[in-house]
Amino acid sequence: MFKRIDHIGIVVDDLAAAREFLESLGMVLERAQEVPERQVKIAFYHCGDGRIELIEPTTPQARESRLGAGRQATLEHIGVEVDDVPTIMRAVQGLGVELTTDEPVPVGPNLNAWTRPATSRGIQFQLVQRDAV
Repeated sequence: MFKRIDHIGIVVDDLAAAREFLESLGMVLERAQEVPERQVKIAFYHCGDGRIELIEPTTPQARESRLGAGRQATLEHIGVEVDDVPTIMRAVQGLGVELTTDEPVPVGPNLNAWTRPATSRGIQFQLVQRDAV
């Protein structure tokens, strides 16, 4: 069902500072973009054969719900690569897992879906079909 860990998603309070830190560790930026419909700015860094995704909420409401008060960063989700997001969405729903959207969501070159942590043992998974858009 899941092929491999694609990335680890970390919500940060200051994307520029977090990017500077990862770059000081020798990590290389893959891509960065603003995703207004999700109220975030993101940056992906290579790490071995996976990636680290930095996520900065762009509105006070998104910041409060995703980061909470007083935190610099928090691990939010595990992105897992799959062959076909719609097929895997149906498969995990068959296991009682709920998703945050009814349809896959394109972000950059990828097609995505996210589980609701309360229905996936407290872990939010992002299903990622790479280069599908």
